[in-house]
Amino acid sequence: MKKITLVLMACVMVALSSCGNRKKSAAPAAGTEESFEIQQLEANLQAQLDSIANLYNNTSNPLVASLKNGSVVLSEAEKEIKPAYLIDPETTAGLTTLAQKYRAIAMLQFDAEVAGLYGMSKESYNSYRDKLAIDINDPALKKFVKDIDGIASEALNGLYDDEVKNGRVCLFWEMAGAFTIESLYVMSQNIDKFTEGMTDADAESLTYRLFLAKYCTDQLVAFYPEMESLSKALAPLDVLNAMSMAEFKQQLAEMKGQLEIIRNTLLD
Repeated sequence: MKKITLVLMACVMVALSSCGNRKKSAAPAAGTEESFEIQQLEANLQAQLDSIANLYNNTSNPLVASLKNGSVVLSEAEKEIKPAYLIDPETTAGLTTLAQKYRAIAMLQFDAEVAGLYGMSKESYNSYRDKLAIDINDPALKKFVKDIDGIASEALNGLYDDEVKNGRVCLFWEMAGAFTIESLYVMSQNIDKFTEGMTDADAESLTYRLFLAKYCTDQLVAFYPEMESLSKALAPLDVLNAMSMAEFKQQLAEMKGQLEIIRNTLLD
């Protein structure tokens, strides 16, 4: 599996912006040597997190690419059996926390693509996704939802940059974690079909994105305690570290039951 070459030891200082119940320590007096050193350290660490986010955003999710470019093809007979495992859009209407709403937007976005594959209407998924974005009333998120059907990496990078500025970087990773889990969960429901045509490089890409999302989530918990539930959800997925499609498919099959449990906790 690919390894990040950046020095990540202090990525926990990443969250210079505030989110949820994060508490800041008292700042040293301006102009002191300590203040300058801390400013330099914070700037360096923020740059490290930015690099990790850039890696995540620009490392493709092969299943998403396959769904969008038509590589995954269902027969008319297969389309007749509609997937019962997709999220029910209506269940997202009663969500209360920001973390739940951001996660739901990611899950609805992904499931809309799968629904389209089966000839199902995407309207309900997109409608509830848009309602959540309006309810949250975050301009960066609204722009992301509007742009997401374009170039995904550009939309993600734009959202990340805006959320850092807005003090909501933790919620960016809530979305990234939920999207990663939802895509793996859906793949586990029909492994042969959803991995059709994928290469060993695709397997590595999928597990690499998981590693990046999990690493950042784990580090951010120290500053954003509300992210602990996502960190716990991602923890069992350490076993997904495949170097080949054969290995990935085997690991995914073994994790099917666990993935269902994990996925079902995301909106609780």
